[in-house]
Amino acid sequence: MLSIMGQSAAIAHLQRVIAAGRMAATWIFSGPPGVGKYRTAIALARTCLCENPRHARNQQANGLLNPALEPDFDMILACDQCESCRAIDHDAHPDLHLIYRNLIRCHDRSGKSKGTTLSIDVIRGEITGDDSEEHRVEPKLYKRSQHGRGKWFIIDEADLMEPPAQNALLKALEEPPPQSFLVMIATSPAELLATIRSRSQWVSFRSLPPAVLVPQFVQRGLTQSQAKLLARLSDGSLGRAVRWLSLQEPVRPVEDEHASPCSPPALGIGSRRREAAEKQPAIFECIERISLAMDNLATGRAGAMVLVDAVRAYAEQYARMALREDPLSSKDRAVRDGAAILLGFVAAWLDDRLRYAIGSPIEAPLPSTQQALPPAAMVQCLDLCQTAQRQVDMNAHVGLLLAATATELEVEIRRCRS
Repeated sequence: MLSIMGQSAAIAHLQRVIAAGRMAATWIFSGPPGVGKYRTAIALARTCLCENPRHARNQQANGLLNPALEPDFDMILACDQCESCRAIDHDAHPDLHLIYRNLIRCHDRSGKSKGTTLSIDVIRGEITGDDSEEHRVEPKLYKRSQHGRGKWFIIDEADLMEPPAQNALLKALEEPPPQSFLVMIATSPAELLATIRSRSQWVSFRSLPPAVLVPQFVQRGLTQSQAKLLARLSDGSLGRAVRWLSLQEPVRPVEDEHASPCSPPALGIGSRRREAAEKQPAIFECIERISLAMDNLATGRAGAMVLVDAVRAYAEQYARMALREDPLSSKDRAVRDGAAILLGFVAAWLDDRLRYAIGSPIEAPLPSTQQALPPAAMVQCLDLCQTAQRQVDMNAHVGLLLAATATELEVEIRRCRS
C-alpha cells in the first residue's frame, strides 16, 4: 500500500480496518479515474492474502509519514516475498479474481461483443455462476478458498455493469459466503443500484495534486512546464495522463477546405514548429493544435471547421491507438473518448481567457497568442463545451455535435469581440 500516492486518507482508513480485524464483505472504491483505486484494491487483497504480513510503524514504513495516521500507528503490510505475494505479482493467485468488461470475450458465445459495458455473462461466469440448463456455470463466489485466507473479487469499472448484471450480483450480496470479499471500482457510483450501495462500505479517492503528478511526469522525460500542463489537463488523473503520453504517432493535419484564405497552411504549424513537435510527445502537439485553432477562431483567421478538424484528427488517432491495444474494442467508443478529451482542452483554453480577464492566476496556461476575453462570453462558451462533453457520452452524432459546438463557439467569440 505504501506505493499508492496521494491517497493518504483512503490508505489510513483501510489500515485501521485491517488492524481492527473488521474487514467488510463488500466495498465500493469511488473517485476519479486513474487515481489509484484499482491499485489500492489489489494492495488490500495482497495484504489480506499474504502468508507473512509484516508490521511497520507509520513514520518508519517507507521513510514517509502518512498524515492521516498517528506517527506510531502499527501498519500491516504484505511481505512481498511469500508464495501468495509472488502469485499475485504474476496474476496467478487462485483466490484473487479480477473482473473487467473485456472478459466478455471469454463468455460471449457470439463473439460480437465490444465490451463497452460489464455484461451479466461476465458477472455470472466470474462470480455468481449460472444455473440455467443451457449454460451451467459453477459460482466462483461459493467455492472454497484454495489458500485458506479468503477469496477476493475486484470488479473494475463496476459502474458500467448492466442492470441484469447488477441484479445478479445483488442476489449474491444479500447472503455473501464467509471469507469472501468484493471490491467494486467506480467512477460514477450513482450508476450502481441503491441496494448495492447500501450494502457496501465506501472508500473515497481524490484527484491527485500537482505535487504528486509533476515529479512523475518529469521522471518520464517531460519538462517542468510540460509536466505542470499535463497535470492540469488530466484533472489530477495519473492513469489518464499516462495513457495520453502513450500516443506516439504525430497527429496528421486534416486538409481544411473551409479555412480562411488568410489562415496559414496546416493550422499555422510551420517547419520550425513541426520540427519542434517531433521532439515532444504527440499529446502536446494535440494541445498546440487546439490552442492554435482557437486562436485563429478568436482572431477571425479561420472558421469553426478548423477546430472541428483538429478535434477529429486527434479523436481518430486516439481510436487507432485503442484498436491497436484491443482490436475487438469499439472504434465508435474510442472516437467519442478522444473527442471528449479534446473538448476538455478547448474548455481549458477558454478558462485561460476567463482567468486573464478576472485577474486570476494561471499555474500552467495553454500556449496561446490570446489574452483576456470578456468573462460573460467565456462562461457561456465553457457551458457549451461542458454540454458537448455530456452529449458525446450520451451517443450524440459526434460529427454533427462537434460542428454545432464549434459554430456556436465561433458566434459567441466573434460577438464579444465585435
